[in-house]
Amino acid sequence: MVVISMTMRKILAALLACLGFSSTVISCGMYGSPSATYKTSGVVVSEADDSPIQGIRAVFGWKSRYVTDAYFKEIGNTRTNKTGKFSIEEKTYDLGRNNMFYVELTDVDGEKNGLYASKVVEMDFSKAQFKGGDGNWYEGKAEINLGTIKMTPETTPTE
Repeated sequence: MVVISMTMRKILAALLACLGFSSTVISCGMYGSPSATYKTSGVVVSEADDSPIQGIRAVFGWKSRYVTDAYFKEIGNTRTNKTGKFSIEEKTYDLGRNNMFYVELTDVDGEKNGLYASKVVEMDFSKAQFKGGDGNWYEGKAEINLGTIKMTPETTPTE
């Protein structure tokens, strides 16, 4: 029968943890997930008269460039304010190099502010400048301002 001292057990536990035999993700600082902060903003106006549209739901999300189906992963969402502005900022896994980003704009308040057709705006963060990274797993923050986005008024069929 082999007897292992308490000191030897601690040394073996530390070695096994460094090799990945642990239930924690902070073992020896070797594990992590790349992350970044993504921000997008813009102003939504009516195509008919350039007036700002309040209450449009803006959903910021991504889709893999390598997946052919319509899988869309939401990162964050908001609604436009009375001047038509929206801004979404979320820290998430670093997705910018291999994925396509979108803002999906949807009129969700019915006729309250007029009826508008939904619109999807594509963004490319693959060449974005990330600022404030830590040199390790956090790449930093990148921002794309979409400027003015015009939504087309929908006409309801008359009976």
